[in-house]
Amino acid sequence: MPDATLTLRVHDTLSRRKVRIEPREVRGRKVLRLYVCGITPYDSGHMGHAFTFCTYDILVRFAEAAGIRVRYVQNITDVDDPLFERARRDGVDWMELAESQTALHIRDMGALGWRPPDVMPRVSEEIAPILRAATRLNARGYAYQTNALYFDASRYRGYGRLSRRSRLSMIRKLRHEGLLGTVGPGAKRDALDFRLWQPSAPGEPAWPSRFGPGRPGWHIECSAMAMRYLGEQIDIHGGGRDLTFSHHESERAQSECLTGKVPFARVWMHTGLVRYEGRKMSKSLGNLVFVSQALERAPAAAVRLYLASHRYGRDWDFSWSGLARAARLAARLNALLAGEKAGVGPSQTAKSGGVGPKIGMSAAGRRLVVQFNNALADDLDTPRAIRILREATRQREADAARWMLGILAGTASLT
Repeated sequence: MPDATLTLRVHDTLSRRKVRIEPREVRGRKVLRLYVCGITPYDSGHMGHAFTFCTYDILVRFAEAAGIRVRYVQNITDVDDPLFERARRDGVDWMELAESQTALHIRDMGALGWRPPDVMPRVSEEIAPILRAATRLNARGYAYQTNALYFDASRYRGYGRLSRRSRLSMIRKLRHEGLLGTVGPGAKRDALDFRLWQPSAPGEPAWPSRFGPGRPGWHIECSAMAMRYLGEQIDIHGGGRDLTFSHHESERAQSECLTGKVPFARVWMHTGLVRYEGRKMSKSLGNLVFVSQALERAPAAAVRLYLASHRYGRDWDFSWSGLARAARLAARLNALLAGEKAGVGPSQTAKSGGVGPKIGMSAAGRRLVVQFNNALADDLDTPRAIRILREATRQREADAARWMLGILAGTASLT
């Protein structure tokens, strides 16, 4: 196991520095509270999704191995525009589409050795707490109602600080993403204001409220779910870097206005974007590599190791040749571990009858595990951890390699 005194640090997007992960006391127990923005279930998961969710899977596994209890929440955004648009286009019920795509996501990630979060709330089942949050913001004077209920971004002085964007830059991004909306009489007062509650279009679900029948806006959904399951202040809020603005910027603003407690999240942690053929991998561009496609070409552990070979906070380019290199490492690991189980390798574990990194592990293996743990403790430096795993494989330190593989790839298959 990692040294109990090991200090874990990750990069905080807001402060632009490495921040120590310090669990806070919850009902008499120290718990690290982690919320990660999940999928909008309207299409199959691609390698960009896998990179994000496997990164946080590694973080959780390593933190728990270091003796830190983690409560991990990851939502399912099954009330959102892309889902409704896809359902209308395909002529299917939005709930059926959401259910089938959520099941596919869980299946694909499970195949990658991903351990499901402790809670996976679905927006459609969380309307009451979401509506309470919107109502409270309105009562406290942070919202106003015209054709929808809007959050007044001018009431939050730090809006734009998380993403380091100027007002003009934020407006340009909203316009580019088709999220700017209408400004003027009967609509929102300012370009940066965003909807907390909105009327539903024909064919969309609607719930009763004091603001009229409708559905929640995107940003308020995550604030309400994070607070319901983790409390009014959380330790880490994670997601892909493309969510920094406007989603996380807006979450931060409304959450701190809602409770008056600062900060809402002690650390904002973002994964980089995965590119393919020179462009960001996204459904809108159609340049996707689906998880299922990668698993057809390589075992699950190889896919996990390939993802982990990139720094979590940086953008990178997916390549089939890179996946093939990871598959070769997985094959060497499989041969080493299979030989060790059969008693033909140099491992001391079989002789001592023990398992794990401390019982029966050679001195060389223990040194490699210390190096591996230090790499992950330093802002989850998975590429350095992979290099140490390769060295453990080269030295035929099976016990050390098994420990490292368990953190990086979970229970993902090597074959």
